Parts: sequence; structure tokens; C-alpha cells
Amino acid sequence: MIIAMTLALAAQQADTANEAVADETTVSEAVIESTDMNVLAEQPGAEAATAPAEPATPAIAIPRDTPVRLMVLNEVSTKDHGVGHKFKLRVNEPVVIDGIERIPVGAMAWGEVLDAEKSGNVGKSGKISARLLHIDLDGREIPIDGETQSEGRSGKGEAILGVLSLGVFGLFAKGNNAKLKAGEMMTAFIADDVTEDALQ
Repeated sequence: MIIAMTLALAAQQADTANEAVADETTVSEAVIESTDMNVLAEQPGAEAATAPAEPATPAIAIPRDTPVRLMVLNEVSTKDHGVGHKFKLRVNEPVVIDGIERIPVGAMAWGEVLDAEKSGNVGKSGKISARLLHIDLDGREIPIDGETQSEGRSGKGEAILGVLSLGVFGLFAKGNNAKLKAGEMMTAFIADDVTEDALQ
């Protein structure tokens, strides 16, 4: 009888010990799983993998303020042209950036007359001012900055001599018209950065 009770008590203690071990194992597994989740959350690449990538900045092919040498193709004169008249120029020297030719010789460019005063009596000379607009490059317009002015030679000396010799009729002696001569050179500057994408 005593032996049976002893055996039953031992079996009961063994079951209790097994249940305790099982509970400790479950707690340990929960702690390990929680720790693993925290480690993953703290890794730098975890959020970066889900964040959208920022678009790359387009490469600049021709920087702003790059100088461009231009030549007037046809004469522009206050005698024949007024405000708003557009005239042609051509690129006279290649534009090379980092060893790459970006704008070739011969590319067309455009200018516009801003102000035009014809020559007048009493030796008044003509005046003309114009601005540079853009370069045409394979169907694309590259904006440019630049202005030019010209004034005709005054005829006041001739007018004075005319008054002395011809009286009042000498007042009709005129000065010269202002003009931008064919072949005249001028320098423009690229108005804004031109990207590689814009040249494609």
C-alpha cells in the first residue's frame, strides 16, 4: 500500500515537472519570435525596400550661360525693317562641352528687332536694337540671351554745311540708317541649362 502511494506521488511530480518545462519552452519561443521581429524592424534596409526610389536628376549637356558665337546672315536696316522683324543668324563656332560637340557650326539661330528709328532730317541718324531668341537644333529650340544695338553715322556736319550753302533746303540733309550688316558677329548665351533628355 505504501509502495503504491509512493509510486503514484512520484508519477504526479513527474507530470508537473513536464508541464513546467513545456510552459518554459513556449515562453522562450515567444521571446525569440518577438526579438526576431524587432531586429528586422531595426534593419536599415527594411523600410528602404518599400520606399519609392527618387527619380534621377537629368544630366546637363549644355550649362546655362555657355557662350555661342553667331553671324548675321542678311543685312537688317532701319530703312527696310521695323519692330518685330525676325532675322536669321548662324552658329559660327561649334559649342563643345567636355569634348563633345553639342551645337555644330551652321546651326540656325533667330533674332528679333526690338526698336527701329529711321534716319531723319537735320542729319538725324537711325537707331536699331535687337535681341537674340533661340537656336534651332534638329527641330528643337534652345533659348538664348543677348542684345545688340547699332546707330547710323550722323549727318549733322553735312546738314550744317548744307544750311550754309543752300539755306533752308540744307535742313533736309539726312543722317544714315542704322543696320546690322551681313557677316557681323555677335555673342549669345544659353538661357537655361539644356539636359541630355532635351537633346534626344
